[in-house]
Amino acid sequence: MRDPAWAQGAAAGKAAASAFPKIHQPYMITPKQALDWHVFKAQCGPTYAGSTGWKRYTDFLISKMPELGAVDLDYVDIPYDHYIVEDWPDRRTHLHASPNAVEKLVTDGTPVPVVASYGMTSGSTPPEGITAQLLYYDPAHPPAESQIAGKVLVFQTPKQPAPPYNNNFLDNYTLTDYEWRSPGKWAPLFTPPPLGVTSSFHSRWVWSQLNGCAAIGVKGRAAGIVVVYDLSPGAAFGLAQRSVYTGDGRAGLGAAYVNCPTLTLDRVAGAKVLADAKAGKAATLTLHARFQRDTGKAIIAYLPGRNYGTPQDEQVLLATHTDAMSLIEENGGIGMLGIMGYFGKLPKSARDRTLIFYFDCRHFMPGAEASWPQYDYYNIHPEKLKTIVATLGMEHMGGRQTVETGPGGNTYGYSTARPEDGGVITSLIDVNNNNVWMVEMIARAATDNHWPRVDVKSGRGVTGVNGGFQGAVKSPMNKGRAWKIPGAGLAGDWPGAWTQTFAQVDTEAGMHGFDENYFVAQVAGLSQIAGEFMQVRPAVIDLGWGELKTAIVALKDPQLLTQYVDAFRKVEAGKDGEASSALKEIGEKHPALSAQVDAHRARLSSR
Repeated sequence: MRDPAWAQGAAAGKAAASAFPKIHQPYMITPKQALDWHVFKAQCGPTYAGSTGWKRYTDFLISKMPELGAVDLDYVDIPYDHYIVEDWPDRRTHLHASPNAVEKLVTDGTPVPVVASYGMTSGSTPPEGITAQLLYYDPAHPPAESQIAGKVLVFQTPKQPAPPYNNNFLDNYTLTDYEWRSPGKWAPLFTPPPLGVTSSFHSRWVWSQLNGCAAIGVKGRAAGIVVVYDLSPGAAFGLAQRSVYTGDGRAGLGAAYVNCPTLTLDRVAGAKVLADAKAGKAATLTLHARFQRDTGKAIIAYLPGRNYGTPQDEQVLLATHTDAMSLIEENGGIGMLGIMGYFGKLPKSARDRTLIFYFDCRHFMPGAEASWPQYDYYNIHPEKLKTIVATLGMEHMGGRQTVETGPGGNTYGYSTARPEDGGVITSLIDVNNNNVWMVEMIARAATDNHWPRVDVKSGRGVTGVNGGFQGAVKSPMNKGRAWKIPGAGLAGDWPGAWTQTFAQVDTEAGMHGFDENYFVAQVAGLSQIAGEFMQVRPAVIDLGWGELKTAIVALKDPQLLTQYVDAFRKVEAGKDGEASSALKEIGEKHPALSAQVDAHRARLSSR
């Protein structure tokens, strides 16, 4: 088969700012292959770092890489205290009546039929459980620490606050302004979307309360904790949220965890428990769990570019995580295989830059990546950052959108909307700043590849196209942000269904929650973005362009913004001298911008 047009152009040394044509579809992963790989992953179950499921998944990833052209694999072993509850794959372990139950609660002599889930790292009980008095935590009149000690502390997650909302609430629980988003139906900005449209935002609000509950219980020396989630039975079942039960809330190797076994309930199963807690009834709480020292592994692989192994080599870093509880939560590794397979079909001479694939495993270790910085590959090898031109992260790919409907919102299912109208989870894409080329390039990749649901943001402190507040980064896999390297990251909207232990190909919302066609569209779009990063001139994606644009937008001078865009178009065209002169003129006319302009011109002339 003849190489696609872009490969021929690249091989000839084509280096224009936006020279990457459309994806050559015959080289792409097929929907059937994507589904087959995900079915295999679903059979592995949860893939917490070091677990049996994780080993099967990462062994699969490692076995595929050489077939797809990857070389020089490198590894970082990461030991940690792994908190284990043996509930997968048997849902009956959550049922009181089951002889295999590992999570049970009895209040005032009445068993709770179904326990939704547990608090990660919260500890365990003896086989017979612990018996203690229930104590309801009323946030309006919180009990004293002396009252909490030795009790089973019961929380009810609060309703969302009424407007006006602060920026933190807007960022996490509403749609915010954007740099670009795909056509289709969207809920209004800056207000929580209805549960019949998406459960992602409300679910996020509910399960984000767990860490605060844990901190109160640990500080007050509670015997145990019960959290009643404002979620339907389907949405709450198997839901697992990162939590750290230590005295200071910090994790890390050798952290001293406080034993405060925690169970979570849905709003239906929790109703009587709340009443019993307010009446001070007795309860028996059972949670069979253990800590085990396990070892995860970070994996680095290279798909060589034309200058690989020479001082002239430049690189693009792609990153994901391999650890979590569900199919979608950590399937970015399969997405990276799709991208690796695409570019592996091209000759090395057609790859202007080397692609690095970083499979991290710290995301669902206690405290996540920030608690384990000593195991970050690029903290160990900081010299390797010097050749990285751009970064691209990815996680949460291919999921269908879940909703809560019916009486009391207790019917949990999938959205019936078209993908472009929200039938799939939104592809939230963050860019390290509002660089004009970066935003236009992502929009082009989404449009060219029929990527149906995309929302591009450049983060707090930068107004969106409507002049409003933008949310912050949602993809920690976009590792360039911390390193001040240009980049972008995809995080499928922190979805409700995909934070659940049993949410593999099928979820509590129903059969086949994975949309293989959506996944392939995402891989195609990300492949195009990676291809753009392989060719773009560093001067075009210099972070200074976005920083200067933000400062200019704040001045609310349309003519000045037009001058800035004209200067940017010159550097896109490779006319750096003319771009520098245009920037100089902006700095002379607007002294408040002169320092930024001078710094950016200096970088431009040094390239």
